[in-house]
Amino acid sequence: MPTPGAGQLNQQITIQQRTQTKDAEGGMVDTWTDYFPAILIWAKKNNLSGNERSATSKGGQTLDARTEFTIYYLAGVSNEMRVVHNGKFYNIRHVNNYMERDEYLIITCDTGGNHGR
Repeated sequence: MPTPGAGQLNQQITIQQRTQTKDAEGGMVDTWTDYFPAILIWAKKNNLSGNERSATSKGGQTLDARTEFTIYYLAGVSNEMRVVHNGKFYNIRHVNNYMERDEYLIITCDTGGNHGR
């Protein structure tokens, strides 16, 4: 992947991390918070593929789409987080520090039904 040219990082995203807290009944509740709340994160979005798969052994279908976001390097991004873009949630599956130069991250995501897990 050549480095993105001027103007290619033209999509604004948010990276969120999940924390679990107990509710009033003692059950665990997922809470998502912005990992970099004070930073505007600009990204290049690349839609890779999409397919349908069985939701359960009893039937039903769910749509999976794979997407890559390329951003300037930010320390701490991991596959336990999610990307939010235009109100849609993307589960982070892999974070690639391109060429190990700490310049760009290539974040591979999917849109499965697990809400960032």
